[in-house]
Amino acid sequence: MAGRRRAIVARVNAWISLFGTNVDRISSYEDARAKARAVLPRALFEYIDGGSEGEFTLRRNVEAFEQLVWRPRQAVYHEHVDTTTEVLGTKLAMPVMTAPCGGMRLVHPDGDLGLVRAAGELGICHIASAVSGYTLEEIAAAHPGPKWFQLYRLGSRPMMESLVRRAQAAGYHAIVPTVDSVMVGYREKDYRNGFSFNMRIDLRNALRLGPQVITRPRWLYRYWRDGMPFEIANTRPVDGGEALSLAAMGRTDLSHSPTWEDIEWIRANWEGPMVVKGIMGREDARRAVDAGADGIVVSNHGGRQLEGAPATIDVLPEIVEEVGDETTILLDSGIRRANDVARAIALGADAVLIGRMSVYGLALGGQAGVTRMLKMLHHELVRTLRLLGVGSIHDLDPSFIEGTLPGRSAPEPSVR
Repeated sequence: MAGRRRAIVARVNAWISLFGTNVDRISSYEDARAKARAVLPRALFEYIDGGSEGEFTLRRNVEAFEQLVWRPRQAVYHEHVDTTTEVLGTKLAMPVMTAPCGGMRLVHPDGDLGLVRAAGELGICHIASAVSGYTLEEIAAAHPGPKWFQLYRLGSRPMMESLVRRAQAAGYHAIVPTVDSVMVGYREKDYRNGFSFNMRIDLRNALRLGPQVITRPRWLYRYWRDGMPFEIANTRPVDGGEALSLAAMGRTDLSHSPTWEDIEWIRANWEGPMVVKGIMGREDARRAVDAGADGIVVSNHGGRQLEGAPATIDVLPEIVEEVGDETTILLDSGIRRANDVARAIALGADAVLIGRMSVYGLALGGQAGVTRMLKMLHHELVRTLRLLGVGSIHDLDPSFIEGTLPGRSAPEPSVR
């Protein structure tokens, strides 16, 4: 009886969502996540929300942040708090960028355009995904602010090289080859839901999905109005023709991460900063720097690739120790609140990338939903810094973190 009642309430809430979500009432990451679950079909929500295999790494990303305890400086008040920074020539209103996420046009018709516009209006940078629903040229034209381009080896080496040239011509400031996806991780929820590279999305299949789609009328209406797109726009040849099929995208002999040989080619042919994403240890950090990387992203792909990988915040200290004086270090995976942003900065990151946080906002209100999430994060960051007793994000250092991290002795508290 209780289960049936919960099911009825969930369906009623989903039908109410047809009339829209007041994004100004989103109160936190978890609130946005819960609301997005009610708006999106289960298969799509779990594609965004889930991780690989048993989701140990997904959980560990969050738990590792929660285990870091602050050592605040008390009896200090700063009227003005400075959250601004600069990363490889890109000025940021806070040390945050919106991460590259594939399939965003399925989440909301605004898709990647909503992400880049919201980021630009809030004074931060969006990293456009190679597997976006809009072409990299459309994303670049959507907002005049700074933007970076994330790169996979899609289809073939020549196609990857074409993407590099197109991104250069479109005015992207930096390129971000992602190296942790030699093949797609086994995401059991996607497998169970039938959400795969071979999936075909059309009205007949949407209706065949049954209750999880019919009880999400706002999503279904928007998706229908948008023409039910399900392609990787950047794989369409610039001179016309068919885009690379999603089935081909699933073939590891055609589509996979750039190799170190590819990284060297990108470095030789890209005019601007190159940031290698997917680094999880000091050895690869050193190799990336030796290959000419201007920056690295410490990332385990949000727990969506190798199951059993460590949390990114756990390996950050050893990477900072190895190359922190030689290159820019960014971090993603596990960021849920501004507390996490500040912890990453305190332990040596120059900025962080957020993925799911902005995607849940996109699901709830398109560009306006992303804007709400970013504004909320900035307000949280100002509050966190004030409560820590610092007037600038640049004042944070390891002495603000209590305890011992793997491979690192407990920091000595500083006197202020």
